[in-house]
Amino acid sequence: MKITRIEIIALDQPHKGRLIFATGPTPAANNFILMKIHTDEGHVGLGSSYSFPDAPLLKSGVSREGAMVLMKDLARMLIGEDPRRTHYLLNKLETSISGWYSENWYVLGTFDCALYDLKGKLYGVPVYELLGGLQRERIPLEHIQSFLPTPEEAAEEAKRYIDGGFKSIKLHVNSDAQNAVARMKAAREALGPAIPIGVDMGMAYSLSGALRTIESLNEYDLNFVEQPLPAYDIEGQVLLRQKCRVPILADHGAMSISEAFASIKAGAYDGAHCLLCRVGGIHRAVKWADLMDISFTDYQICNQGNTIAAAAGAHFGVARKKSDRFNDELGLFLYLHGTTDTKSITDDIVRDPGFTIENGELHSPRGPGLGVELDDDMVARYRSPSLQPIVVD
Repeated sequence: MKITRIEIIALDQPHKGRLIFATGPTPAANNFILMKIHTDEGHVGLGSSYSFPDAPLLKSGVSREGAMVLMKDLARMLIGEDPRRTHYLLNKLETSISGWYSENWYVLGTFDCALYDLKGKLYGVPVYELLGGLQRERIPLEHIQSFLPTPEEAAEEAKRYIDGGFKSIKLHVNSDAQNAVARMKAAREALGPAIPIGVDMGMAYSLSGALRTIESLNEYDLNFVEQPLPAYDIEGQVLLRQKCRVPILADHGAMSISEAFASIKAGAYDGAHCLLCRVGGIHRAVKWADLMDISFTDYQICNQGNTIAAAAGAHFGVARKKSDRFNDELGLFLYLHGTTDTKSITDDIVRDPGFTIENGELHSPRGPGLGVELDDDMVARYRSPSLQPIVVD
C-alpha cells in the first residue's frame, strides 16, 4: 500500500461565536486548511489543525499561504510511502522543519491528524485504539472565556456555557489589572461560589505586577492562573510560584516538548496546558503528556481549530488517564459554530463530528479513524476563492 496523492485545500469558515483573545485583542481567524491523504487502495485520511491569521503574525510570520507552500514541500516526501508507518513518516517530516516556530508545528499537526485518521480507517478502529485504547468514556469540560469588550458581557457568556453544562471557566485577561479584577468579580457574581474559575494572563505581567494582581483576583476564589509571565522568564516564574498561593499553569512555557521539559526541570509551574495542534499533533502530544505523567505534573488538554481538529483532540483525550484537578478544554471549536454542544452544529464541513459534547461533557468518540465524514457540498461552499487547492502526486 502506498500514498499516491495529497490534497491541500484552503477553507474560509467564519466563526459564528465571538472568540477574541486578550493579547491584542485579536479575533480568531477564519482561515483553515483541509488535507486529504489518498492511497492506491482508495482510502483517504483527513487532517486539519489550527486556524491561520489573516496577516502574518506570531513568531515566524507564517501566513496560511506560506503554510500551504511548506505543506506542499513536505507532502512530496510522503508520495510512494507506506501510510501504515505512521511514526516513521511523522519523524521524517519533523526532521525537515524548524522546531523554533509554533506555526510549523501546526503544519506537522495537519499531517499527523490525516495520517492517524487514515491508519484507523485501514485497520477499522477508532484512533484512540491506536493510542492504547479507551481510558475515559466521558470528559468534563472547561470553557475558555472569550475576551469580550466588557466584564459584564464576558460574565454573561460564561454563564451561558455553565448553564449549558460546562464544569468550569477560564477567563482571558490582559495587562490592565483593574479590568482583570473586574472580569473576575463579574464572573464570580454571575456563576456563584461553586464554579471553578481560572484566569489566563497571557504573559502580560511582570513578577511584581503578577503577584499583586493574582492576590486581588484570589479574593474571588481563583482556581488557577495561566502563564502570567513571558515564557522565557523561567527564573521569574520559579520565584512567582514560591510566593503565590494559587496554582500556576504553563501555556507558552510548555508549548513544545523541549520547553515543557525545561519548565518542569526548573520547577516553574504547578501544571501545564497542552494545545494539541500547537504541540505538533497526536504523536508529539503523547510524548508531551508522558513527560507530564512521569514528572507528576497536572495538565489540561485543549485543541483549537475546526471539527476535524476537534475530533483528533477527542480521541487523544479519551486515551489519556489523567488527574481531574483541572478540567480539559476540548470544546473550544464550538466557537466556530456558536453553540455549547455538538447537536446544535449546522453548516459544518463534516456530516458527523464523530463524537458528542453534551451537558458540558465529551463522550467517547467513534471510528473508524477519527469518525468524521466530509460534507463535500459544504467543503465546496467554504473553499477559499483566493487560494487554489494544491495537489501533490
